[in-house]
Amino acid sequence: MLHDNHGPGSSTGSRPHHRDRGGSAEGPRSRRWLLGFWAVVFVLFLAVRPGRQTFDTKLGVTVDPGQFLADLGQLWHDRAGFGGIQDQYVGYLWPMLPFYWLCDLVRLPVWLAERLWLSVVVSVAFWGALRLAERLRVGSAASRLLGAVAYALWPVFTTVIGSTSAAALPGAFLPWVLLPLTNEKYAARVAALRSALLVPFMGGVNASATLASLLPAGLYLLSRPAGPRQRKLIAWWAPAVIVVTAWWWVPLLLLGVYGENFLPYIETAQTTTDTMSAAEALRGAGNWVAYLHFGEAWLPAGGPWPRRSW
Repeated sequence: MLHDNHGPGSSTGSRPHHRDRGGSAEGPRSRRWLLGFWAVVFVLFLAVRPGRQTFDTKLGVTVDPGQFLADLGQLWHDRAGFGGIQDQYVGYLWPMLPFYWLCDLVRLPVWLAERLWLSVVVSVAFWGALRLAERLRVGSAASRLLGAVAYALWPVFTTVIGSTSAAALPGAFLPWVLLPLTNEKYAARVAALRSALLVPFMGGVNASATLASLLPAGLYLLSRPAGPRQRKLIAWWAPAVIVVTAWWWVPLLLLGVYGENFLPYIETAQTTTDTMSAAEALRGAGNWVAYLHFGEAWLPAGGPWPRRSW
């Protein structure tokens, strides 16, 4: 006797295979694109001044990660100038410092390690955005792919990736932090904890950038249908994020107590916002450092040039 294994009363039949708006079978399609995207961006990074390293925020992270790591146990450092309080150096502890430490361990040339790191950051942003779009079933397969490429190559990322890649980490990992929260198959506690455990990958170099990137996750939780699941998600996620980021916000508080507030001298509100407008913010091209020009562009990736000189 024949049985319909797909009927609602079947306990052994498989579930129907849903399809998205584009007609393709439901499920992650991002893996087929990840390797190709990474290969392209890696080659593009290699093509820019091969053999020469870039100054990516802290020189010690790339050229001597072992010593940089050893110096993180104290606020004071005496290896630059006449010494001083470390300016949130601990924020490099994860994930940037271990990456360069491994590259140094296998004797990979610094410039090559830098290009590899930059390509990984951009690819993480691409893959995460694509996975999130697939999870939310937004648009078609083609539009999801296009959106993921646009997200990874957003001017904010491409402007700062070669000079302050740590500042791009929070945005690159934002889709990954959101992904567990969108999975209804997880219990609320599991979803919240899995999301929180990905937050450290945003780094702790720039607290403002990390907090700003966590804002969409918070808004997502607040926008969930009111009920027990929403309350449990928030109740688990918020304290978990506080705990997993303690490795950088505790030293930041100590820096605030013992360090010097130099921001009023270099990054005043007028300086950082004078290049910003609604249009520039929407297209991600309002970064004030990209407008600096000292005979040549301070950040060439912040083009097109000419831009306003400072």
